[in-house]
Amino acid sequence: MLNRVGYTPEINHCVLMEMAEHKKDLERKTKPIADTLRSYQDLPPDKALAALAIEDKKRQYAAAEKYLEDVLQSALTTPGL
Repeated sequence: MLNRVGYTPEINHCVLMEMAEHKKDLERKTKPIADTLRSYQDLPPDKALAALAIEDKKRQYAAAEKYLEDVLQSALTTPGL
């Protein structure tokens, strides 16, 4: 019956478990490389575009910092807290 559904000794439970462990090991080894690659894929292809992206991130950072200061200041000046 097993032969009719395509069973061969090369795909028994033990072999499949070894293959699954090997796959997990490969995924563990390639994850840091894939993460590094993803970080490079977000970079603009041109130096001028990269400079613009950096300036945009600096503006976003400054705006977030200002917002945090405003929130902290309002929390300190709000009576009853």
